[in-house]
Amino acid sequence: MKHLFKSICIFLLLPAMVQAGDVWLPIKDISLLIEPGSVLDFSTLSSSPQPIKSRLIVNQLGHFSTQDNPQKNIRFLMGSLGFSISTGGFPDHAMADLYARQFRMHGYNMARLDFIEDTLMHGRAADFDFNPEQLDRLHYLLFALKREGIYYMLNGLSSGNAAYGNIKERWINQRKAKQGVYYDIDQQGHWKKLMDKLFVTINPYTGTSTLNDPALAGIILVNEGGLAFTNRNGVIDALRPQFADWLKKNYGTTAALSKAWKGELSSSESLENSSVLFPKPDASVGIRMADTQQFFVDLENKTADWMTQYLRRLGYQGMITAYNNWLSPAAHVSRGKFDWVDMHNYFSEPTNDTQTGSVMRQDSLLTGGAAYIRELAVGKHIGKAFSVSEFGQIFWNKYRRENGLAFPAYAAFQGWDVISQHAHAIKLSYESGKPHKDIVGPFNVGLDPVVRAGETLAALLYVRGDVAPARNLVGIKVMPKFVFKDNAHLGNIPGDISRLSLLTGVGLDWQGRSENKYHAQVTPDDTNITLLGKLSVKNDAGQTAVAKVDGMARAYAGNFGSKVSKINFVVNDKWAGRVDSLRKNGFLGKENITDPKEGVYQTDTGQVVMDSQRRRLTVITPNTEAVVFDSPESIVLDNFTVEQADGPALVSVSSMDGQPLQASKHMLVILATDARNSGMRFADAAETTLLDLGKKPVLIKTVKIKLKLKNQNAAKLKVFSNTLRGKRGDVISLTHDADSISFVLDTAKLSHGPTTYFEITSLE
Repeated sequence: MKHLFKSICIFLLLPAMVQAGDVWLPIKDISLLIEPGSVLDFSTLSSSPQPIKSRLIVNQLGHFSTQDNPQKNIRFLMGSLGFSISTGGFPDHAMADLYARQFRMHGYNMARLDFIEDTLMHGRAADFDFNPEQLDRLHYLLFALKREGIYYMLNGLSSGNAAYGNIKERWINQRKAKQGVYYDIDQQGHWKKLMDKLFVTINPYTGTSTLNDPALAGIILVNEGGLAFTNRNGVIDALRPQFADWLKKNYGTTAALSKAWKGELSSSESLENSSVLFPKPDASVGIRMADTQQFFVDLENKTADWMTQYLRRLGYQGMITAYNNWLSPAAHVSRGKFDWVDMHNYFSEPTNDTQTGSVMRQDSLLTGGAAYIRELAVGKHIGKAFSVSEFGQIFWNKYRRENGLAFPAYAAFQGWDVISQHAHAIKLSYESGKPHKDIVGPFNVGLDPVVRAGETLAALLYVRGDVAPARNLVGIKVMPKFVFKDNAHLGNIPGDISRLSLLTGVGLDWQGRSENKYHAQVTPDDTNITLLGKLSVKNDAGQTAVAKVDGMARAYAGNFGSKVSKINFVVNDKWAGRVDSLRKNGFLGKENITDPKEGVYQTDTGQVVMDSQRRRLTVITPNTEAVVFDSPESIVLDNFTVEQADGPALVSVSSMDGQPLQASKHMLVILATDARNSGMRFADAAETTLLDLGKKPVLIKTVKIKLKLKNQNAAKLKVFSNTLRGKRGDVISLTHDADSISFVLDTAKLSHGPTTYFEITSLE
């Protein structure tokens, strides 16, 4: 009766599938193959496709570059390939050739392959008995990517089941290999053998092992393998003996430990029988928690060291990283030991994937000041390369269009090296032969037209570099007390510090080891901003130190020279005080409109402005102007104006001929709203709780928007709609003024169905 009553309540609460005033139309495109030579063909955006010959390194500036040209920093838009058991495994040779070409045309210059061992071991009875057909396909896919000039990133271990055989369901973590590598000799040996079998074997198509292939960008030793994360539901008992040994080394006896822990050790716990308990995952700070976190960091360092040494003995010379998720300060310390730091973070994720009752947040990324992007920003370590190999504002969050502008804009502003949404970066068709796979779902970039539009924009803002890097760099100095004693596993870098990433360049400095590489220093435990280097600033006593700051050149030169006298600002309200300090010392110009009280943030370059209360973000650069908005009203940028709109949207215009927007004769317009599957149903009016994911075809929420563009070639310009493949469709009527054009885009009235792409081009 209880379940029946619940079902009746859900039925009574069930809203109409489409709210009044909303118009959702089906996508008519079946093929998603980008048209060669079209406005969406980005194959030469970053470089001409050429087989990879030079391995990636981290150069002296802390960025990715190649061995043969270390002075040139390279940015990567990485796509997660998403081939897995559920998709039928790796593609055959012909499909791999097509996929690699299309991958390049979509603007990607790096690929990420995840859960390789699960695909190779699906249905296999014996350990390391890789499916020979899948292994051959994997080798050919790596060859095809390399031929197209696409680097690839691999995990040393993705799956908790590793390469163990006789696993009935490989998505269920039966062998717990990610935990076992810390304490179990057999599982450590298994990891080593997996490296031998997976990476040392000669690829017959490249003629070299994967470890020696210059196209291998780097290895993540164990994906999402940090101790705090893998033990997030409670630390396993198998780690107790090592914890006891660690405590003995630091305290000697149970009596000494009891005295140091000041009552936190119970009478039933002792070092002699390894009965000292770990804190609960959600425990607050305390001496037990502090010691646990230091133990975790020490064990993570030890584990990373033997793994790294093993790969080096196998002959691997490339980049290595690990511990790429979890936001606690202790986790930042562990991953900071590498020259390349990788991280994952999401704005929102469904509570139970696509199962009935799964819940998704339906709030705006911008309302919280892009908190999840800020959390990533303060995870970058100064002087080290930085990648984000998983991020997203996940379907079915209706505001996810925001992420398509915000993430690449701030990633470019912060000078990150790699960004990658997870997963299935591209799909070649809405007709794969598996109808349940041809709809939009969480972590499915390729079939979500909203997220795909954001990836297209990311190629321009981030890889092409339309958004300029920050003019200055602020180091966040973190010390052991803050990391271990003041924060538990669920701790984080304070928001008054992470918000700095919306205004200027930021990065972590563990124990002040990189003070010569940035302009100013902040610490989490007080209200001071300490200036380093030659700056023009007036302190509280009215004294002035005058010099010139060459912001952009020095921020990325990696050497700021010797430090001059330090000037401290003591403020009461931390965030407002930090903003005031940035203004006083010239980090923010007088024209900068940042307002702490109003939730307005403008970058020190002036190019990116977030208005969190109005849920609006604007980007104005010489080659791209864009805005994502919630309330439809007139929005005036520099050369681009949204005059009217009948609903929320992301809209951008980008030059595609190398000329600034004002002079360009070929431009791409991106317009994104929301998308969902036909028949999708929710249990509540807010559309948070899923009842049915729906079926084909995918629907796009239509919008009617009036735009104006200032351009010196206005009289010669023409506007077209484009399919999702980039093929030109309808001619859009427009009016010409002396130096501008005005036109209306109505995605409900296009002959080829709704789209996210439009093209402006000269008649010549």
